[in-house]
Amino acid sequence: MNWRLTIVALALVTGSAERSLMSQAVARAPSPHEQLRRDLAEIFSSPTVGHGVWAATVHSLRHGETLYRANSFRLQTPASVQKLLTAAVAAERLGWDYRYTTRIYATGPVDATGAVNGDLVVVSDGDPTINPRHPERWAIFDEWGRQLAAKGIRQVNGYLIGDDNAFDEPGWGRGWAWDDLAFGYGAAVSALQYAENQVELVIGPGFEAGSRAIVTVSPGGTGLIIDHQVTTVAAGEPNRVNLLRSPNSQMLSVIGQVAIGSTLTEYAAVDNPTQVYVNAMRAAFVRQGVRIERTPMDIDEVKGRPDIGKMTMLLIEEKSPPLSEIVDVALKWSRNIYAETLLHSIAPEGQPKSWSGGLAALEETLASWGISRDYFLARDGSGLSRYDYLSTDALTWLLTYVWMDPKHAEPYRAALPQFGVNGTVANRLKDALASGRVWAKTGSMSQVRSLSGYLVTAEGEPLVFAFIVNGFRVPSRDIDAAMDKALLRLIDFKHANHQP
Repeated sequence: MNWRLTIVALALVTGSAERSLMSQAVARAPSPHEQLRRDLAEIFSSPTVGHGVWAATVHSLRHGETLYRANSFRLQTPASVQKLLTAAVAAERLGWDYRYTTRIYATGPVDATGAVNGDLVVVSDGDPTINPRHPERWAIFDEWGRQLAAKGIRQVNGYLIGDDNAFDEPGWGRGWAWDDLAFGYGAAVSALQYAENQVELVIGPGFEAGSRAIVTVSPGGTGLIIDHQVTTVAAGEPNRVNLLRSPNSQMLSVIGQVAIGSTLTEYAAVDNPTQVYVNAMRAAFVRQGVRIERTPMDIDEVKGRPDIGKMTMLLIEEKSPPLSEIVDVALKWSRNIYAETLLHSIAPEGQPKSWSGGLAALEETLASWGISRDYFLARDGSGLSRYDYLSTDALTWLLTYVWMDPKHAEPYRAALPQFGVNGTVANRLKDALASGRVWAKTGSMSQVRSLSGYLVTAEGEPLVFAFIVNGFRVPSRDIDAAMDKALLRLIDFKHANHQP
C-alpha cells in the first residue's frame, strides 16, 4: 500500500473521529437550566455547609417553570419566613387599608369642676404601633391627654383601666422556648401594646474591673424587678449578657459581664403588657394636666368589671396606621409581636381573637390558594415556634400567587427587605450586582436559617425562590454566604431562548 495514501487515509479517519468527538461534546453541553441546577447543587453541598439539611425551590415567574428544587416537599423548621404566610393572609382577609381602633370611655359623668366621677377605660383590638418605630405614634398618649384637657377634663376620680379582652391570654405561642420568653423578641402579644411590650436595657461598665456594672431600664413603670448579676471586666474582654425570667414573674435576672469601654443594649419582655400600657398612659395624662390619683389597673384585676355597653361617654376614638405600614415593619424588621398581632386579627368575626382562630383562618385561606396542609404546619404567626414546619414548595407557591394578584403584588413586595437597601438585609450584597434586585424575608434561630422572596435576573426575568436549611454546625454567616452565592448565580441566569 502506498505510504502516502495510508497517511492521507489515517488523517481523514482521525479528522472524522475528532469531528465526531467534538460533535458529541457539543451535544452533551448542559443547557442553561441544567448548568444552573448543577451550580446550585454544588453550592448547597459544599463541604462547609453540605452537612446541613437543605431544601430549596426556584421558579420562573415569567415562564411558569421550576428551575431548581431539592427536598422541596420536605417539612423544615422555617423560623421567620413563617411571617410571609401571616402577612399575605392578613392582607387578603383584612385589606391593606385595615386599621386598628382604640377607644377611651368614661363610666361616669364629668362634673362642673372637670372631674370624671367614674373610671376611664381604654379598649383596643391590638394596635401594635405605639412605639418608636412609628414616631408620629410614640407620643400618642400625650396627644390623648391634650384631647381630654381640651374637653375640660382635669381629674379622674376613679381608675384608669386597661381592657385587653379582645385577645385571648396568655400571649405566648405553642412551641415557644421558655428561655426566649425573657427577651423582647419573645414578648407576649396583647390587645393593649406599648413599646412592643418590651423594655430597653442599657448595660455599661463600672469604674473598674470586678465592680458592679450599670444597668438602666426604659421606659419606666414596667413592674419588672431587676436581679442584677452583671460584672465589669477588663477592656478587650468579651461582652456576655443573658436574660432569664420565668413566665408570670416580674423578676428579671440580668447575668453576665461587660468590658470597660463598651456598652451593651438588650431588650426584655415585660410581664404584664396591659399594666405597662396604662401606667404609661397615666404618666402622659398627668403631664397634660389630667390627674389620676389611683393606681391604673388591668381589667383582670378589677372587681365587678365595667360593662362597655353601659359606658356613659366615648371620649376618644383613635385609628392606627394602615395594615400596609404594619406589614412593612413585620417583614422588613422581622418583628414577632407584629406578626402575632396579625395572626390574632385574622380570626373570623364573632370568634375570639386567639391563636386557634387565627390559625384556622390562615389554613383556610392558604387552602383556597391551593396550598395543601401537607406542605406546612403552622403553630404561630412569627416563626418563633419550634412546632412550625414549612416546605419551600409552599413558600414559592404562596409568593407566586401573591405576585399574580394585582391587589397584593406591589404592596407585598414593597414590604419585603431589599438586599443592599433596607431592612434586615440592608448590608448583604450591598456592593454586588444583587443590590436592589432581591426582595426577601430572612429567618434565623439556632440551627435554622431561611430566605425566601423575589429576584430579578440581570436580563430582567423575575424569579421566586425559597431556601431553608436545618441542623447545621457552622456559624450562621457561613450559611448566609452560601445563600448569597446562590442569589448571585440566579441573578446571572439566562434562558437559552432569551431574546435581547
